[in-house]
Amino acid sequence: SWSSWLQSSLLQCKHILYDKIVQGPPGLQGVPGPAGARGLPGVQGPMGLKGLMGDKGDIGNEGHMGIMGPPGPCSPAIQSAFSAAINQSFPAPNWPVAFPVIITNQQGHFNPIMGIYMAPVNGTYVFTYNLAVATKPLTVGLFVNFNPVVKNTEVYSRSSTSQTIVLNLKSFDRVWLQVRNDLTNGMYTDSDSSSTFSGYLLHPDSCEIPFGRSFLPEPEPHYKPGDFIWEDPSNKTTTTPPQH
Repeated sequence: SWSSWLQSSLLQCKHILYDKIVQGPPGLQGVPGPAGARGLPGVQGPMGLKGLMGDKGDIGNEGHMGIMGPPGPCSPAIQSAFSAAINQSFPAPNWPVAFPVIITNQQGHFNPIMGIYMAPVNGTYVFTYNLAVATKPLTVGLFVNFNPVVKNTEVYSRSSTSQTIVLNLKSFDRVWLQVRNDLTNGMYTDSDSSSTFSGYLLHPDSCEIPFGRSFLPEPEPHYKPGDFIWEDPSNKTTTTPPQH
């Protein structure tokens, strides 16, 4: 009703006037309260931009000397190689097999007439022979300084035999092939078959060569009948060069 609305409006105005009369000015700032508990870690933010390059640092102190490295290859390389073939079948026993048909012998360390190779330096060498066999069996051996090192036999005609061996030799050691006897000297050659003897220096024991790298083989001594026998004359495994 009109009277009720009027009473309500008057009451609201009374409260507004009362608040304006009673409310004073703002008070002073209170004393800060105690610190609150530590909050949980926040989420990691994105990576920042790359910073500018810093100034060049000072030169560091010289380090300690390192361990010695392995020896390098000989320079220039020490070389020795040969390959040769026979020109007559059925070589004589009790004498080195001659290989007068030279395939390569650039350093001249192989004597093709005598069939003897002379080692120029202390080192490791590889020797190979590939021999045709015909008419009769072949028993052949590789000798170092009159001592047999390897032997093998091929009993079938029209066949072949071969052998490869690695040897450690001393300078001036001599290497050659021999057949056992006249019944087992079936080493053969013709226009379609070759019998070859080859060898080369795999590596020297040292690069220090007392006579330089232009080694020339010394002359062969004057051999006599009976110097070259099939059996080991000393039954020793060590070898010594022939005496002059």
